[in-house]
Amino acid sequence: MSFRTAFYAVLTLIAAAAASSCVENDREMGKGILPEGFIPELGVKTFDVPVTNRVSDSVQASNSSNMLIGTLSDPVFGTVTCNAASFIVPYSDSTDFGDSPELLGAYITLSIDSTYFLDNSQEGIHQRVRIYKLTHALDTVMMFCNSITPEYYDPVPVTVSDPVIYGTGEIRVDLTDEFASELLATTPEEFEDFDLFFNRIYGLYIEVEQPLTTSASGGRLNYLNLGYSSINLEYRRDIERNGGIETIDTTESFVFGYYTAINNFSTTSSHLESNNPGDSLYLEGLTGIKPHISALSLKSMIDGWITSEELADYAVLISRAELSFPYMAPEDYERFDKEHPAIIYAFTSVPWATDTLRFYNPLEEVYNISNIGSINRSEMAYNMDITSYIQQLMNTDVSAIDSSLDLWIAPMSARTSSYTGSTYYSFNNHDYNKIILHGPTSDRKPVLTITYALTER
Repeated sequence: MSFRTAFYAVLTLIAAAAASSCVENDREMGKGILPEGFIPELGVKTFDVPVTNRVSDSVQASNSSNMLIGTLSDPVFGTVTCNAASFIVPYSDSTDFGDSPELLGAYITLSIDSTYFLDNSQEGIHQRVRIYKLTHALDTVMMFCNSITPEYYDPVPVTVSDPVIYGTGEIRVDLTDEFASELLATTPEEFEDFDLFFNRIYGLYIEVEQPLTTSASGGRLNYLNLGYSSINLEYRRDIERNGGIETIDTTESFVFGYYTAINNFSTTSSHLESNNPGDSLYLEGLTGIKPHISALSLKSMIDGWITSEELADYAVLISRAELSFPYMAPEDYERFDKEHPAIIYAFTSVPWATDTLRFYNPLEEVYNISNIGSINRSEMAYNMDITSYIQQLMNTDVSAIDSSLDLWIAPMSARTSSYTGSTYYSFNNHDYNKIILHGPTSDRKPVLTITYALTER
């Protein structure tokens, strides 16, 4: 029997005995459950969290559900800007344009499935976008939100005019003859083999125009579900019919938004960064500012506690470690319900290329706990279990700790597979949220509460 199992068994027996006051106190109760001489001492320790506020230049941005475009501004956090790129793919796998098809024209239909806005007055505002032809293939290397830079697309738009979007629904925009001619050059082999098509037609990039002012509150984000936007190519060709040649007008369709999208987004909340936050602690989704906890600082804090309370001669076994982040009472509950994240959790990151180019993963124990950082409205706090992480940190030598073990507190998405029924957790890179938490100098500061047991070594 493991220590933890035995320990909880003893607690259960003690609780049962205490509840039955009319029963004779049997001091032999529980004898034999734990090994001889194995007497645990239970304790609870609460720490002030050594938290800072930091931003990352980049986070993962691949999305298998939608393209995200738009801008949203806030006087505190600044402006978030979202652009998107995705593949084009033919609907047909057997079309043959013939020898000399005549181009009549082409247009793209953008289908906006849903929108996100905080002020009702912003629901139908106009937002101008530009659509460009990608000049490089989208591949697995381009996984970050700043992977698509100006050299990855042609600076001349493929649309006759700059589209203006007003929210949900469809918008039709005429395409230039130059780009339409590239689609009309698709061979039967490219229709049959998507890889051949992708080697020539890389996809499109949608860029939103910046708002005139970014200091006021306003804006809207627009979601284009993959597979619902399309390109219609109209052309004329000669066909053999009834023993002669007949000229017909026809249309070929292509999907814009196939399989996956790369959502390029940026935020401007770096002015809120601080190594010594005060009463406020800021948390913003996507690349925005987030609470950051240094693994080295946590290790030093816990080691200092063990030394100061003379626990070095004991084995400290963590029963539970819980992070709690209280949030500030909102002035406008309707707005708060729109903008706060439903779940925040602790993530570690893998650095690539630079210190701030990161791929975030939730702690693996998220699949084995019930306290995953969901908002607790009665306590006005987010509470999350990080027990295994803390135990691992305690057992790791300082020399082996680097920034990849640092904790970033960020919005988390939970998706349940319709095929397996399993729930999968990941860094939320498709929703925009923000919230102001209580900081380290607040009366309701962030804390780490450790429930532990001591045994002699």
